[in-house]
Amino acid sequence: MLKVIELNGSPYEMGTQHGEQLKEQVRGLARERYEIACQFACDRGVEITREDCLKLARVHLQLHQEQTPRCYEEWSGIAAGADCPLEDVFFANALTDFQDVLWQVAGTEIHGCTSFAVTPAGSSSTTALIGQTWDMHASAQEYISLFHRRPLDGPESLTMSTAGCLTLVGINAAGIAVGNNNLQPMDARPGLIYLALLHGALQQTDWDQSRQAITGAYRASGHNYMMAHESGACVDIETTAQQHAEYFVEDPWYVHTNHYLSENLKGLENPQLDRRSTEHRLEQVRHSLAATPELLSPEHLRGALADHEGGALGICRHGEGREARSCAFVVADPAARSLWASLGPPCEGKLTEFSL
Repeated sequence: MLKVIELNGSPYEMGTQHGEQLKEQVRGLARERYEIACQFACDRGVEITREDCLKLARVHLQLHQEQTPRCYEEWSGIAAGADCPLEDVFFANALTDFQDVLWQVAGTEIHGCTSFAVTPAGSSSTTALIGQTWDMHASAQEYISLFHRRPLDGPESLTMSTAGCLTLVGINAAGIAVGNNNLQPMDARPGLIYLALLHGALQQTDWDQSRQAITGAYRASGHNYMMAHESGACVDIETTAQQHAEYFVEDPWYVHTNHYLSENLKGLENPQLDRRSTEHRLEQVRHSLAATPELLSPEHLRGALADHEGGALGICRHGEGREARSCAFVVADPAARSLWASLGPPCEGKLTEFSL
């Protein structure tokens, strides 16, 4: 069952409360992700050690301290509260971005979230919705919580993430929602990681500034960002480290998986990417939503993403240990300031509404 972690105060104070409440989980996820990174590299003929990971974390941390000090302060508080090194906390947050450097060579799809946007014209609530599966190594599921932040400066927010980490998907009191799925560009570099960008977007009260927190950032790598506003506006932002493309959704619904759809960015995608699953999932969700005669509700969307067609290539994944698994399913309604969320694969989870 999802639990809600209450956080109040300055970024450092909220981080400290986070670390104190989830101390063992913060430490456990960091250990797990060091091991995953080292094994990932070893499997591809690259030898790295924990110290190599720490060095990489320090390079990125300096950039975050300079460019996103609120995120840096929150990580520092988490480290203090959990009584563990700051580099450990940061590395747990940054695993996906760090692996992108290896993905440029490996060309494999490790974890693949499936995301969507629904405009008011397609929504049973007549409000914009965004959402996704969150696919990751299966062992990450036990570390998932919801975080209710009441900062001294900035909007209140409700987010889903893992212990020690910043925003994966969430909403804020200004009526802004964010989510994401991974992409594999060829221009990864030391820069700002995607969790910091999502976190920064929810620190804004202005819709244009929230999108600028993604598009204007000095990014470490590429991700796809799905965003919605209480006005009904939905936008999909594909990014590489250095370029981006915004697509403003006008149709009743829109789906994205783990390959570039923008003609301007396709040439920057890893040419060795195994596209079988991402292309299969995109077509499956499109087909399922097109066949739905009703306006879409969170439960309709859960059903569409509970699809097992294609086996290992499918949308709803059931891996164990360090295999790929759909660890959670989330729908965000920014106008209602609500998250509909469930743990585990969509076919198993029961959606529960959590609101600000």
